[in-house]
Amino acid sequence: MIIFLCAELLKVSVVTFFLIFFDFKSELYKKFYYFCDGHIIKNTEMKQDTKDLILRESFKLFAWKRYEQVTVSDMERVTKLTRGAIFYYMKNKEHLFIEVLDKYMFSGKDVPVNDGQTLLSYIDLFIEQLKKTKKQMNLLGVKNMNFAYANIANQAIYYYPDYAKIANEKDKEDLNNWEKVLQYAVRSGEVMDTIEVETVANIFYRTYTGLSNQGIILDDGIDLEETYKTFLGMYNLIKLK
Repeated sequence: MIIFLCAELLKVSVVTFFLIFFDFKSELYKKFYYFCDGHIIKNTEMKQDTKDLILRESFKLFAWKRYEQVTVSDMERVTKLTRGAIFYYMKNKEHLFIEVLDKYMFSGKDVPVNDGQTLLSYIDLFIEQLKKTKKQMNLLGVKNMNFAYANIANQAIYYYPDYAKIANEKDKEDLNNWEKVLQYAVRSGEVMDTIEVETVANIFYRTYTGLSNQGIILDDGIDLEETYKTFLGMYNLIKLK
């Protein structure tokens, strides 16, 4: 620790020396600045890589185990880092769990709706996003993403403050996206104007959530081909001939 502090003080002293005695427009100053800046950027990138490693490996642990079963020794084993290094980035186990959920449960899975988007194209986009997520999970070593999400969600009720509130808001946002695209479909004449938009949106969304729940007990999770066929069947019932 003393050696580390001395080294840091030496770096600060060298930087201060250059700032005081060299013109900031000089070539020597510029070279020194870019050298230091490059090391700062590289160090920042290394820190982010380490944090991503901790979150990724911890996600896989929480995906299959209960919160109480995940130990610091488990984290050390899968990350190849010491507990000191792990908790340099995370205050404690609960903080780590929250960060895992923020990264893998609440981000990167939205399917946005563009103005005037057709219902059929939204269905295609929705399925493509699920395929992308499923592939990413497989690359992480998570074979059944639905089981993983369900297992983590069950623990989050106890260990993630306001999880239920956040999950309900996310649920409403997803349902609202289906309502938006159905409203566009009605106005454009893609589907019948006699449908109850809120009801049909709820049917589409709850069909997906139901198939996702069924996927928990399947080897590979939700069957996306079956999901797509189901969506197309529902689409054909309301589209204008």
